Amino acid sequence: MNSNDLRHVLTTTRAIRRRLDYDRPVDLAVLGECLQLALQAPTGGGAEDWRWVVVADPALKADLAALYLEAYLEHVHKPLHSAEGTAHRTVRGRLGGVGADGRVDPRTARILDGAEHLAHNIGRAPYLVIPCATRPNPAHGGAGTHSAVYGSLYPAIWQFNLALRTRGLGTCITTLHLHHAERAAALLGIPADALQITLLPVAYTVGTDFRPAARRPVGEVAYLDRWGTPLPYEDQPWGETHA
Repeated sequence: MNSNDLRHVLTTTRAIRRRLDYDRPVDLAVLGECLQLALQAPTGGGAEDWRWVVVADPALKADLAALYLEAYLEHVHKPLHSAEGTAHRTVRGRLGGVGADGRVDPRTARILDGAEHLAHNIGRAPYLVIPCATRPNPAHGGAGTHSAVYGSLYPAIWQFNLALRTRGLGTCITTLHLHHAERAAALLGIPADALQITLLPVAYTVGTDFRPAARRPVGEVAYLDRWGTPLPYEDQPWGETHA
């Protein structure tokens, strides 16, 4: 992979679940480089109100993995395997590729299979990284506060994903452990006024041959001036560029 090809990096950085190499060590300095690149992302008010908890200790990872699996079984596996299936209130509307009969298409089935695999193996990743926001408190803010909080973190989180990709590593943005955020905070000494945003398992990937995902064309999801008026754009082949 040419890590200097920005288009290639942008179109092949995937959510990695089944292809994390749990047995290959990752030098902490490499992870540090990726965080250094991530911190070049914009942050609201220039506050740099992010904090990153990097968990390497096997016992702590095992404890976090247990919280993650507990949440997965309760909020994903159990509902999907109930009589209601994809119509269960916990998962209804949260999955793409669900037919009128409630069955999932092959792509969504692969995603769910990967989620199951990750839930049972996440603690094996060399590192578990938890980005946190330290201000402003959404509970005390006005309109836009939630957007400001997450908007100050997610650009850096995604930049971290891209940096990992250029070094042959991968991750997956997960949120299930947040069902037990207080227990996770107690494990890691995270203060009560720090908001955990996500959990990222970090490992080298098994192979680097990732491809662009199948996505709806721009004209179906982007509007011009008013909702429902398609943006007049025809998707280009990935090998072409506009001058």
